[in-house]
Amino acid sequence: MTENTATSKVAFPSDVDYRNRIKRAQAAMKRHGIDVLALAGVDTHRFFAGLHGLPVSRPIWLVLQQDGKAGFVSPGSEVKEIRARCNTPVVARWVEWEEPVPAPMTHQDALAKYLEEVAPGARVIGVDFNGTNGGNIEVVKQKLGADRVKDAGALLRELFAVKDAAALGVIRLSCDVIAHQFNASRDAIAPGVPEWEVSLASFVAGTRRAAELWDGNEEQSPLAHGLHMTGSGAERTARCHASGAGRKMREGDYVQICRCSTGFFGHLIGFDRPVLLGSKEPSKEMRKVVDLAREAQEAALAAVRPGVTAGEVHAAAMKVIDRGGWENPVLHRTGRSIGYSGWDGHELKADSPTVLEPGMVFTVEPGIYVDGVGGARFGDTVVVTEAGCEVLTPFELGRSI
Repeated sequence: MTENTATSKVAFPSDVDYRNRIKRAQAAMKRHGIDVLALAGVDTHRFFAGLHGLPVSRPIWLVLQQDGKAGFVSPGSEVKEIRARCNTPVVARWVEWEEPVPAPMTHQDALAKYLEEVAPGARVIGVDFNGTNGGNIEVVKQKLGADRVKDAGALLRELFAVKDAAALGVIRLSCDVIAHQFNASRDAIAPGVPEWEVSLASFVAGTRRAAELWDGNEEQSPLAHGLHMTGSGAERTARCHASGAGRKMREGDYVQICRCSTGFFGHLIGFDRPVLLGSKEPSKEMRKVVDLAREAQEAALAAVRPGVTAGEVHAAAMKVIDRGGWENPVLHRTGRSIGYSGWDGHELKADSPTVLEPGMVFTVEPGIYVDGVGGARFGDTVVVTEAGCEVLTPFELGRSI
């Protein structure tokens, strides 16, 4: 295991990178028997076109055939935004008003009309079920024919599994941002302060750092959206996802910082640390929770290397956790693939057959949660390398308690 010591340097995927991803997708479409991809998930838009951060709920479809370029089927409200933010063209639009030359007035009508024009013989249309509203999937099935619409999830998991160099560059920037978020979170922890103040400090610090990296970009918002979860005390840390609410922290509390699915330019990572408030000595049992949580993560990290299965990494963490002698102290998997989204389709969990490959990026975040005692989780984001793994997040930050 190695640690990322690189300094932050801003570099974004280029049009060449997006074209290479499209070529990979087109090859995968042929293997999976998909004639056309119609993708509404925002993570796929960013992956293939660099379109990021549109604060809208209206469906936008990215259409990709087995040959040729990609194009967006967009609501009229977003045509200018898409053109301002990326170089992938808008090839069709739908509107919510009357025009002299009638245009489609629903997204499904616009999508069907465009597909009939460019791919009338398409028999199988792949849709990203995981990234598309269920109601939108249903109306598209009704319009295109349910027998033609297929879940493209397996194809997308294949494409998202191994990160290209451009993605890793942005993920490293996300890891730079997370250090600012954690430091601000830790600095905000004090007796009498509500948890939400800690989460707010994380959001503000992440936003300020992202703004520095964007360096005045007029199209990209630096707002640090994501899960800024904070839980304190025995009862709330024994739950894995306390959200940063109104509980006021107290001397001697453990405060679990969970910066899960935060990042820069939508390239999400995970980073988790428990923080002890003050100098009051914790109970012997809580100290055991913290120490074994840290050791479990270290055991899992040591197991990460090409050729092992995700289930074997999880088992390495569980072997340590089981030494604690607690009944059911686990509330979640050991980790998940991440980077292009909050979940890229693979999990470090019991019996998972996924074989790790160089270039895969995972969170490694086993946790221990004991009712009446408390919980703790150490989490980092790593990339699988030929020799094992590289920890991309600031590994030593907040590790000693």
